[in-house]
Amino acid sequence: MNSLKSSIVYINGIDTVEKDIRPKSRAAVPSPEQDIETIEIKGRHGSLTKKHGFRDIVYQLEFYINDNVSFKRAFRKAKVFLFQARTLGFSDDIEVFYRVKSIQIQTAENIIEKYGMFTVNFALAPFQFENNSIQTITDRTVIDNDGYQSEPYIKAYVSGTGKIIINDQEVTIQNVSEYIEIDSELMNAYRLDNNFIVNMNNHMIGDFPVLKHGDNIIEFSGDITALEIDTRFKWV
Repeated sequence: MNSLKSSIVYINGIDTVEKDIRPKSRAAVPSPEQDIETIEIKGRHGSLTKKHGFRDIVYQLEFYINDNVSFKRAFRKAKVFLFQARTLGFSDDIEVFYRVKSIQIQTAENIIEKYGMFTVNFALAPFQFENNSIQTITDRTVIDNDGYQSEPYIKAYVSGTGKIIINDQEVTIQNVSEYIEIDSELMNAYRLDNNFIVNMNNHMIGDFPVLKHGDNIIEFSGDITALEIDTRFKWV
């Protein structure tokens, strides 16, 4: 159990060792299972195959605590931290992270007073998400997406009416003062006003845009002056 050979595990961007929670070994690399439906038809050679979305990832990590205090006390503190997990990342792949949906902590093995081991089962969304920074676009731009199709967040600065065009997708923004926020993942258009969310879906016409695999040509027109885009690139 040499921690030097283990991956550094980040939960919510925090190294678990800072919480005295140490990974037992190098983390495996999970992959999601695709939801595939096969249909057998009499008289037809082979089956028909329908490919749907990807299933959540069930992922297991083993940790140990070797502290200067009682393991039981340290384990109680560790669980408070672990149950707040929203993201999971690793030191040997810092460009991406997983979204944590829920966790389960199995019964710990308390071998001696100040040492114990336990397993955490993570339920993860099926994608690895890139740690992207928000890009500001003031003119026609091409964004290359090497990964899977993503659902971006877009903040459009506009006083009036204009259009956002991404490849062959066209979104009309109408009768907006200052800005509108478009979240394609949540399928919601809104604006924050004094920390209150204002529904802006009736100011948007068109489907929520996506960024396909490959080159994406992004343009805007009318009263729109700039876009801020979080691409949310993701991988399976």
